[in-house]
Amino acid sequence: MSTQHSRSKIVTLTGVLLSAALGLTACGGDDENDAQANAEAPDVEITYVISEDTEEVEINGELTMDEPAAWLISEGDGEPLEEGDLLHILSADIDIQNEEVNAHDFDLGGQTLQLSEQFESQNPQAYEALVGAPTGSDLAYYLPADTLGQDTPAYLNIIAIEDTVPTHATGEPVAAAELNDALPEVTLDEETQAPIIAEPEGEAPEELVVDVLKAGDGPEVQSGSYVTIQYRGIKWSDGEEFDSSWGPDNTGGPAQFELQQLITGWQEGLEGQQVGSQVIMSIPPELAYGGDEHELQEETLVFVIDILHSADPITAE
Repeated sequence: MSTQHSRSKIVTLTGVLLSAALGLTACGGDDENDAQANAEAPDVEITYVISEDTEEVEINGELTMDEPAAWLISEGDGEPLEEGDLLHILSADIDIQNEEVNAHDFDLGGQTLQLSEQFESQNPQAYEALVGAPTGSDLAYYLPADTLGQDTPAYLNIIAIEDTVPTHATGEPVAAAELNDALPEVTLDEETQAPIIAEPEGEAPEELVVDVLKAGDGPEVQSGSYVTIQYRGIKWSDGEEFDSSWGPDNTGGPAQFELQQLITGWQEGLEGQQVGSQVIMSIPPELAYGGDEHELQEETLVFVIDILHSADPITAE
């Protein structure tokens, strides 16, 4: 019998890494964080098998630590992970007492996790264990009882590091002659490959206009996809940037979204696009913020979006 996996559960699995440990480390100084990050791995052997037909985990030893901990339970044979890498991971939430898999996203395509300064500050244990680890390794992440709330049990997450993911679109550039000349020109920062969008000219299109600047060959984004992207947005009216994952110095980190939670123009413009692609879209107000009390409610918006990863839910029969 198949198991229903909700999108909110997928987000929660590694979201615990990014939020639960923050409450622990934010109160401590650097010395405390360093001590936690450098704690020795427990004398525990963890093995698991997660496949289409099997969800098994075995824990040999006692997980009784009083502090958060992260350690490799198996080493891969790939290249060492480095600071700044964007990882494609699969995650499983484990019931320690019953040695059972509560939930996992192995059959949903997983998600991404960047070894950024923010991740290091929030999760020094996991960061310390991951940087330098071979690609293909498996990580155990442990939180003591009561960490996630009063009377909550100890928490164990297994994370399989599948591969690293480029932080910008790597698809084949589309010839300029094939592009819609009604949309503004896009150039790329030579070092980071961040897009630079020229100020739009002429009247804004009344309909949604989508053009592919780089054609990827990865999985197609679907209506229920959970996507990892880089994006930059400007107003058609004056070319002013109002939002960007790239940051002011073009070194910002990728963002993750559930497509159905985004504005209609993004939903329509990204569905069917392939991972590895870079797209530009002009979104009229009625498909953006036209129906909301929003500072951009009367604006046509221009976005350039690099599609880095896409994961999709499975519907139980």
